[in-house]
Amino acid sequence: MKIDRLQLLADWLTGAVLAAVAAITGTLLFLPTIVVIMASFTSTAYLSFPPAGFSLRWYERLLASAEILRAARMSLIVAVLATLGALVLGLLAAFPLVRGRFRGRDALLTFTLAPLMLPSIVLGIALLFFFGFMSVRLSLATLVLSHVLITFPYVARTCAAALVQVDTVVEEAAANLGASAWQTLRYVTLPLLAPGLAVGAGFAFIESFDNLALSIFVAGQRQETLPMRLFQLLVSDIDPVVAAVSTTMIAGSLLLLLVVAKLAGFRQVVRAVGDRRARVA
Repeated sequence: MKIDRLQLLADWLTGAVLAAVAAITGTLLFLPTIVVIMASFTSTAYLSFPPAGFSLRWYERLLASAEILRAARMSLIVAVLATLGALVLGLLAAFPLVRGRFRGRDALLTFTLAPLMLPSIVLGIALLFFFGFMSVRLSLATLVLSHVLITFPYVARTCAAALVQVDTVVEEAAANLGASAWQTLRYVTLPLLAPGLAVGAGFAFIESFDNLALSIFVAGQRQETLPMRLFQLLVSDIDPVVAAVSTTMIAGSLLLLLVVAKLAGFRQVVRAVGDRRARVA
């Protein structure tokens, strides 16, 4: 009985500590976001919190700024191209990493996280030196390739996790029914990998669109992304339009995450995994 009470006390303390950590983390994450959102509606010519008055003037200025819109268009182009490149490379890497049988597979799987382990500034400097050593001029291509490098791990890991859940019996059944390898991949395997692909693509797009530290080093003179434009605005003057742009980016990221959650079908995946575990048991 005493042991049971001690176990209950330990469980309660663990839950209380986790709840406190979650509350502190949530506060540190959401409080600055709320401050930025509210500051974007200020009626003054400077950032203030709480806002002195309500106004949409900074959003109107955002839409009227050719430089900001040009930078946003550049970020969108780079993010789309980087996401497509990461999807192709991540999908190609997932199959040998999950189903391959060779020495060093686990080490190679861990190595795919290397771009995420390195600080963006260090990676940016390294890529800048590499492109200079190879006599490659900084351009849109170098910017996109660099973003593929930092977004590839997201897609590779999520695709690998989704591929682990794919039952090879389904693929074998399709092959026995006369489907070719390409037909099996297209009509059986890829639809089952759709949740992993959607999640990886969502994270890759957000990571590329919001990246600043790496883009500064590998972008050409004509390739100014939206985070780079915001950085320039903050260096020259703390303009409330920065808060408006930041709020728009936050809203876009949330919308993208909702779309990814809808496309990924997390409930169906969880239900399928549960059913599979029940059959095994």
